Amino acid sequence: MADVNVKKFEAVGFHPDKYVKEISQVCVGGQELQQFRSKIQTLAEESSAALKKNVYHNYMQFIETAKEIAHLESEMYQLSHMLTEQRTLLSTLASSSVAPPAPLESPQLETKAEDKRINLLAAIAEKVEGCASLLDNKGRGLCHEGDLQELDPLENTPLHRVHAYLLTDILLIATWISNRKGPAKYKFQAQYELDSLAVVNVRDLGNVRHAFKLLAFPDSRVFQCTSNSAKKEWLDQFEKAKKAKSNQDHPKREALSTSDQHFLVPADSIDSSSNPFGEPEEGENVEENVEWLREVSEDLDVYIAQRHFEEAHSLIEKTRECLDKAPSLPANIEIRRKLDLRVASLINALTAELTVSSEKSFQGGLRAARRSVRLLNLLGRSTQACDLFLQLCTSILKAQLKRVKREGATVTYVKRLGGIFFSNLADMTREFYGRAFPNSPSSASVFVVWASQELSHFTSHLIKQIFMPQASITSLAECVQTVRSQCEQLCELGMDLCYQLDGQLSTAITRCLVEARDKLVEAVKLRCAEDNWRRLNLHSVSAVQKLQSELSESGVTITKYVTGDFWLELTANTVAFTKLYLSLVNDGLRLANSDMAYTLDRVFYDVLSAQFKHLVSSIKSDKLTAQRSVILKNASFLLDCLIPVCEKRFYEHLNTPSQKFPQICQEYSPLLTESGTKLTSVTGYI
Repeated sequence: MADVNVKKFEAVGFHPDKYVKEISQVCVGGQELQQFRSKIQTLAEESSAALKKNVYHNYMQFIETAKEIAHLESEMYQLSHMLTEQRTLLSTLASSSVAPPAPLESPQLETKAEDKRINLLAAIAEKVEGCASLLDNKGRGLCHEGDLQELDPLENTPLHRVHAYLLTDILLIATWISNRKGPAKYKFQAQYELDSLAVVNVRDLGNVRHAFKLLAFPDSRVFQCTSNSAKKEWLDQFEKAKKAKSNQDHPKREALSTSDQHFLVPADSIDSSSNPFGEPEEGENVEENVEWLREVSEDLDVYIAQRHFEEAHSLIEKTRECLDKAPSLPANIEIRRKLDLRVASLINALTAELTVSSEKSFQGGLRAARRSVRLLNLLGRSTQACDLFLQLCTSILKAQLKRVKREGATVTYVKRLGGIFFSNLADMTREFYGRAFPNSPSSASVFVVWASQELSHFTSHLIKQIFMPQASITSLAECVQTVRSQCEQLCELGMDLCYQLDGQLSTAITRCLVEARDKLVEAVKLRCAEDNWRRLNLHSVSAVQKLQSELSESGVTITKYVTGDFWLELTANTVAFTKLYLSLVNDGLRLANSDMAYTLDRVFYDVLSAQFKHLVSSIKSDKLTAQRSVILKNASFLLDCLIPVCEKRFYEHLNTPSQKFPQICQEYSPLLTESGTKLTSVTGYI
């Protein structure tokens, strides 16, 4: 018996096929091979366990290493901050001396002021997370900073504490970081241009004291200071900063208006549509035609605030077209930066239009969302627009289905519920493919997934409502058939969800069929126990005609079993079973589909087999010798009249032949030949 040698597995030139051949030559019999196999299996399990332990150990080391790296990163931030402070201190010490300072040149003063400005902005960038771009503007400096308490504009209740930085051109708002790692104390929240910002004093009233309001389209925010002096300091600094900004921009505007080389756009890119006569007048200044570029940000703020989104988008496209043709001048770069901020504001306003909330009404439906979806698509936010559109569709479906009350008959409730669901889904499909996202394959696949999920939610709710133990199979069949016919209307729109609907209902339908089979088998046994094998007397010709008409609608004829005016050679038990079985076949075929053919075939077999077992036991009974001819007539009726009709309908509905009906004929038809009666040839439908 060979032993497992682990070193062979670890060798570089190990070949599994060669190793197996060697083991098969050494081992004698299958028992030794099984023992050797169990040893190798044990070795594999031990190796797997050891590998899991190593992976866990390495994973823990990886976590510890990540923590150390984060700690080192924090220390590096602190070290960088200390170096910055040391550099500032050294610069201050170098500029100071015991002897009277020598007169410095103007470039030296400018260099030191620039270094101080850069150091201050670098310190702010380290403290505020997400503000690495503060140094992009060369003329930007710090005017004032401090802690503020933000209040709700409507309720005047405290919201949270913030830290504000007033710079020469912008106002920066940052929030506190509770669980911070590293030198960053604040997190960037928002920034506002001083040109588009208005500061309003708030009168002290009630709990609101030492507060001021910021107005920047479309926002309105209220901040509270710690004292009246702090509030006065903020208001003064705002006024000084805005005046300085205005004085700084005035020479630039004059330089732009007096020199042709500072035109915002070249003359050939001017839109001639501004002149209604088609051609510019003589002496008309090119600068006057592009004056609107400097006011684009203010115009966009007005359009967005007034919800004129189409005009805002047209102005954005027009501005972009002009800026693409314009030279890369500082004025153009500043206009483009402001334009990007307004585009972000427009996108936020459009997404707010599509965002679902408890206070929002769905009276407008999907028509109210067309404008926002179309503009988001034009702005390159198709994915975001698709997600918001589908969320809106989900909310509309839920709201519509909640209005359907569980009243009246089950069939009526299901018809209303399915009609609302599938009609709304069809309208949403037309809206999605026809208007919102035409010719968009990626969005189309997302919509199909969404529709599949919504159908799953609908079917789960439907199963809970109708598939109950006390529900009859007839009502269930009508409900399922109604829902299927309603689902088929989506096929005309190019989306077939019938297969998924049948798949999700298959488990509940199978359980329903099995329960119906068990109930019918018990009913057949109880009725057979009371069967006295007497021919049925209908007492009138009209009753015979009524029974013939009732059974002929299902394809079963009893003309040759009528004797006299109103006598039948069939028993009451056989007639009752025929009606019951035809109802089962009709309801079962409406419930099931071709994928459930085997289950349905088995259910039909079990119920029919219970009736034939009663026939066999009655023929073999010595007490019923006188009624044997009646028993054989009833058996012949089931074999010759009932089974062929059921077999034919089975094939027509499911497009597949039955396997159990021919089996019934083969099992129970010999009972007639054994009794000396000629058996009618019974063949399958196929």
